[in-house]
Amino acid sequence: MESKVLGYCAVAAVLGIIAAATGFAGEATRVKASEVYIVFDTCVYPSSPALALGIVSAVFTIITRIYISVSFGGAGCCRTDPNSTPISKLLFVFSWVASVIAVALLLAAAGLNNRQGGQVDSYGYITCYVVKPGIFAAGAILALLSAAFGIAAYLTLAPPQQTTTNAAVAFPMGAMNMNVDPEKNPTPVPFPPQQYPPPQY
Repeated sequence: MESKVLGYCAVAAVLGIIAAATGFAGEATRVKASEVYIVFDTCVYPSSPALALGIVSAVFTIITRIYISVSFGGAGCCRTDPNSTPISKLLFVFSWVASVIAVALLLAAAGLNNRQGGQVDSYGYITCYVVKPGIFAAGAILALLSAAFGIAAYLTLAPPQQTTTNAAVAFPMGAMNMNVDPEKNPTPVPFPPQQYPPPQY
């Protein structure tokens, strides 16, 4: 594998790992229900870096998506690339779907984690909103899968067709008729010119 291809794959892998790592960090630092307390019918949330981590994870997922589309654009599903294969197109579609869902989950989780206030039901109880467990983690896993699918789509491209030009080879005249039956097509045998004695006067 060429060093250029390895470099592209390494950069895409690093971007995907960063997106996944920040997403898992957001899952670990999200606000839990046990950390929320109520003061004067108001939900008070503790400070948490999950909002920033979720946004950073979503941004790196988008950056990874752009990098894969630009660098590995030959695997695009909608492009008429002669090197694309059905497997590469399918993996490229999976990469797009995974990145879109990952960004949506990460941004939604980040927004819900920073949501303040609450809702009072008909019985007078106040409900405080927290992010459900696993949303940040799901977004992180999909961000990593998006990078993995994109790299796999690029690696499954068909190798480019190499056109080889054969040099012209000169054959002797007799070599062109190697398959000719000598009985049906006898080869004429040259005779030396006849020599006559010089005339005497």
